[in-house]
Amino acid sequence: MKTVLAIALMAFFFSACSSGAATSANRKSDAGSLTEEERHKLYSAALAASESPLETDLFKDVCRKIGIFDGNSKPNDNYMAFVTEHVNWGMKSQTDQFRHEINTKEKAREYINQHLRR
Repeated sequence: MKTVLAIALMAFFFSACSSGAATSANRKSDAGSLTEEERHKLYSAALAASESPLETDLFKDVCRKIGIFDGNSKPNDNYMAFVTEHVNWGMKSQTDQFRHEINTKEKAREYINQHLRR
């Protein structure tokens, strides 16, 4: 439940900071090559990889890769919709196994390193 609350708070924070200047080309960049499941897993791992994920380059890299941050590492028009979907994804029982796979910062970073550069 803490994770859901944290995601909701981050969504609120980023909605206030959203630049709104993303173009269709920016939104499609690398995100089009990932499935929705892969995008949610990468985002979850990015959140789990640090005590302060919003401040890390790794989190920003993941968010750009999954198409929710623009080139300036700011939330784009896709951010709020994705975070809303992510909260729903995180509440599914199927995600428990994945959470177990990334249950340490080291495991989360390793998952990102293996999947971010695909």
